[in-house]
Amino acid sequence: MLRMVKAWQTELGDAYALGLVRMALGLMIFWQTFGAARELQTVGYFGDAFHIPFVPESCVPSRLVYTAILATTLLLAALATVGHWGRAALGASALLGLYVLLCDRIQFHHNRYALFLFAGILSLSPCDRSLLLLEGPETVASRVAPLWAQRLAQAQLSIVYLASGCGKFLDTDWRNGLVLADRLARHAQEAIDKGIPRGLLEWLGSPDVASALAKLAIATEIFLAIGLWMRRTRVYALWWGVMFHLTIELTSRVELFTWLTFTIYVLFTTPDVHARKVFFDPSRAKGVVYARLVRLFDWLARFEVVPWQPDDLKTGHTIVVVRRDGTRATGIRAFAMIARCVPVLFPLWAPLALVASFTKAGDANVGA
Repeated sequence: MLRMVKAWQTELGDAYALGLVRMALGLMIFWQTFGAARELQTVGYFGDAFHIPFVPESCVPSRLVYTAILATTLLLAALATVGHWGRAALGASALLGLYVLLCDRIQFHHNRYALFLFAGILSLSPCDRSLLLLEGPETVASRVAPLWAQRLAQAQLSIVYLASGCGKFLDTDWRNGLVLADRLARHAQEAIDKGIPRGLLEWLGSPDVASALAKLAIATEIFLAIGLWMRRTRVYALWWGVMFHLTIELTSRVELFTWLTFTIYVLFTTPDVHARKVFFDPSRAKGVVYARLVRLFDWLARFEVVPWQPDDLKTGHTIVVVRRDGTRATGIRAFAMIARCVPVLFPLWAPLALVASFTKAGDANVGA
C-alpha cells in the first residue's frame, strides 16, 4: 500500500479525462443550484421555515446573502464548465455548496454531499489542462500533469461503495430485502412513469426476490469498490456498475447520483487519447454515418476517425477498427470495440462482446 501511495505522488499522465469530468461536475453543480434557486422563488427561503443547521444558527445566512450565494455558485459552475479559472471556480462552488448543506440538515442528501465533495477533490487536480472552451486547442504535452488528485477521487468512490455495501450488510432489514422492497413500493409510480411494467415492480418487491436482490446489491457494491482498481476486472466492473446504477435510476429517485457516478467512472478509464483508429469507407453512406456518430459520441477521444484508401483488407467493409495493439476488427467485433470505448454505447458492450466471442467473423488480423 505504501509503495502504491508513493507511486501516486509522482505519477504523471494525460489530463484529458480530468477536463471532461470538470465540465460534467460544473454542469451538475449548475443544475443543482438552479433547482435551489427555483425552490427559493416558489417555496421560499429555508431559513424562514423549520430547519436544522449543522452549524450555529448565527452562521445561517439571511435570505439576501443566501440569494447571493446561489447566484455566485451559478456563475462559478458556469466558469468551471467552460474551463475559465476552472480549478478555482470548481473548488469555490464546492465550498459554497457544502456550506449551504451545513446550514440545513433537511436539505442534506448523500448524493448532494458527494457532488460537492468530488468537485472539491477534482479542483486539486490539473483539470484545467484540457477542454478549455474559451481558449485555443491544447497540445498533448500541455495535458501531461500529476494525477494524484485523480487517484483521490477514485479512492473516494471506492470508499462510498465500501461504506454503503458494508452498512447494508450489517443492517438485517437491508440484508433481508425489507428496505429494498419498501423503496420499490414508495417509488413505484415514478418507475411506472419511466416505462417499467407494474407487474415487474410487484415481482421485484416480493419478499424472496427483494431478499435476493438486496444480497446482490451488497455484493455488487463491495465488488465495485475493489474491482474498479484491478486491470483484469476493471472493464467488467465498469459495465456492471453502469447496469447497476441504471437499474437504480429507473426504479428509484436518486437525483444526480447516477450521473455523478458515471462521471467519476471516467477517471478509471485508460488515458490514451486517439490510441485506436476507425477507418471508414467514404464511398458508402453507412460508413459516413458511422464515422459521424463515433466522432459525436466519442467524448473520451479514444478513436482517430479517418477515411481509408481501399486495399485487400478494407475492401468490402464499411468500417475497420484498429485496436491499441494494432490488431484489426470488422463487423460485430468492430462494433463491440466501439461500444467498449464510447460512453453512450457502453451498456451494449457486454452483449455484443458475448455474441462476438462465439464467432470468428470480424477477425481481420489475417495477414496483418
